[in-house]
Amino acid sequence: MLKKGVNLICKVSVKDIAFVNAIFEWYHEVGTVRTRDNKKGIIEIWLAPDFVDEGMKAIEYLKSGGFVEKFEVISEAGDSWHKE
Repeated sequence: MLKKGVNLICKVSVKDIAFVNAIFEWYHEVGTVRTRDNKKGIIEIWLAPDFVDEGMKAIEYLKSGGFVEKFEVISEAGDSWHKE
């Protein structure tokens, strides 16, 4: 069975977008970040199929560790993300 990655739509503090992006750039094999709306703090995080668990742990760490002012997963983009 083919493992699939996960696409998450997240809301973060606008001032923390670059920080979250830098974390995932450093661990580029885990996932990538793209900014959907820089004025509202909406980002999309794609977690690679082999690293979904690690990516979710990183997200939880950022949420609970006080590293970002606000970090909320608001939806999963699913397979239609590329059609938006």
